[in-house]
Amino acid sequence: MKIKDALIEGREFLKNLEYTDPTFETRRILTELLNKDLYYLIAHDEEELEKSVEEKYFNILIKRQCGIPLQYIFGKEDFYGRTFTVLENVLIPRQDTEISVEVILKLNKKNNIKNMLEIGCGTGIVSITVDLESEEKIDITSVDISPFAIKNSNINKKNLKSNIKILKSNLFEKINEKFDLIYSNPPYIKSSEIENLQIEVRNHEPRLALDGGSDGLYFYRKIIKQSQNYLNKNGFLVFEIGHDEAEDISSLMRKNFKVEIFKDLNNLDRVVVGQLKV
Repeated sequence: MKIKDALIEGREFLKNLEYTDPTFETRRILTELLNKDLYYLIAHDEEELEKSVEEKYFNILIKRQCGIPLQYIFGKEDFYGRTFTVLENVLIPRQDTEISVEVILKLNKKNNIKNMLEIGCGTGIVSITVDLESEEKIDITSVDISPFAIKNSNINKKNLKSNIKILKSNLFEKINEKFDLIYSNPPYIKSSEIENLQIEVRNHEPRLALDGGSDGLYFYRKIIKQSQNYLNKNGFLVFEIGHDEAEDISSLMRKNFKVEIFKDLNNLDRVVVGQLKV
């Protein structure tokens, strides 16, 4: 089968699935399998695929029909210019989270942040990226309750030569120090809305990393309440949030924090920053 025919048939495989972009995904799958770029596919669309490549290509398309995310199929995802390993049972990195990194880096530079805690590190993308992108050294501790997340973060720490510290902990359970900045992107989907998510999220990503309780705010409440015991004077509490949760979370924080909201590239509320009041 020629490359152009494989792309046409691949688009037919995926065309009626709500969670795919058939043109993008068929091209990405083939570029991965051939270890080539998009320009190669276009310039060599008459090239015959090896039988083994053709079989792998259609096997992947079948997995996509079943809703398995490409990040789990390939075991990786790009984030902030680096490639991170992504294991099954760990939340897949979202590009929106780059806004969190940008906000943290600006806070670090402006306020001379010395140490940072991330609660719920997942694949480790935020802590590792902040560690590698910061101009000045920051002592970073990352915790997660999931053993899969701990394993995944440790893999990425090693692969990307990061110096973060990784602990298995239920929120602040294993934490015995104070920090200049605490960051979390906790589960924030309302329990009742889980079943309405796209099949690739609902059936394949870990519910532990999605379910935020009846109103989606369960973990925000717990972290806001406990964080004050783990923040240094004038310390920062930074959250990634659902696009419709900014006011609710800000209201929970305003008693003890000065609050600022940051938007993502789609002009949706994405990050809430609270600075602990003196």
